[in-house]
Amino acid sequence: MKRLEYSVSELIAIVLSRDLRDGEIGMLGAYSEIPQASIRLAQLTHAPNLSCIYGASGGYNKKGPLCHYVGEYGNLMGAEAVFPLDTILDLVSKRMDFFFAGGFQVDQYGNLNLVCAGSYGKPSLRGPGTAGLAISCSIFKRFYIYLQSHRKQSLVPKVDFVSGAGFVHGFNTRLEQGIPEGGPRLLITPLGVFDFDPDSKRMRLKSLNPGTALDEVIENTGFELMIPDRIPETLPPKEEELRILREDVDPLGFLR
Repeated sequence: MKRLEYSVSELIAIVLSRDLRDGEIGMLGAYSEIPQASIRLAQLTHAPNLSCIYGASGGYNKKGPLCHYVGEYGNLMGAEAVFPLDTILDLVSKRMDFFFAGGFQVDQYGNLNLVCAGSYGKPSLRGPGTAGLAISCSIFKRFYIYLQSHRKQSLVPKVDFVSGAGFVHGFNTRLEQGIPEGGPRLLITPLGVFDFDPDSKRMRLKSLNPGTALDEVIENTGFELMIPDRIPETLPPKEEELRILREDVDPLGFLR
């Protein structure tokens, strides 16, 4: 069998696309090349009735090539509709199905930090702010986390500031704090795919990406992961997935 060459970004986009479901509706955040690609790939393969709003641009189900940011005019190319911002905010409040999120810190319960590292008053690093993450992680039925690096500084026992709530402190604490049922479904990094234990809500290893050893994941994670007895390999991109991604979704090669 021919071994396909692909980038980490392409792998993450393809893994995300496989989990998206036909007939659902979601939304993209500001800087989101990878989830943009996952949406279009899913629509062109197994989920033709999947729908997506391209963030503040207002584009709905765009058909043009991949853009760097959702605020670019390119996200209106071939769009089925364009919504004003007040309509988008109203739609968010209706509990749409999914959202994509990231952060420079993610903890073992899927809480996200985009605000600051260290104390809020005197941080060692200042981030871009919540940028709508607080409401999105609370209202959407589920969200997907993706990181383009996997290291202890990013995957921490407890985030310094919760800008997007995951499962808070685990178990039922999300609901106890008045946040609707939902939370993170998957975390995908260059090293593997992770989900969350249904009882404790702790992060657990779901699969190892091709060429990754378990020790590498453990050494680069800042907390103790739940690890199953049997760890499968993440299914690598199929030839047809990669062809559609490169020819129809990302012809400019942003993910490469």
